Amino acid sequence: MVGLSTGYNKLYVRKEDGSALKLSIWYFLNDTLLAVDAINNPKAFVLGTKFIKDGSAVNTDKLVDATVPFKPLELLA
Repeated sequence: MVGLSTGYNKLYVRKEDGSALKLSIWYFLNDTLLAVDAINNPKAFVLGTKFIKDGSAVNTDKLVDATVPFKPLELLA
């Protein structure tokens, strides 16, 4: 896990295609990313760390859509 999930009011789950055991849970307070649980998904951990550190705005519609490439430029709002 990266960040602290306490105080969140929105939660989004991204399940990667081809693996039921590879997912990430993204915690937001309004539009601010607070934390990411990365389960068998090191890329989610790295991206979550970057987004939290940079204060990036994440497009949550794209975030939960596994057909959208899991790349920073694809996920930013």
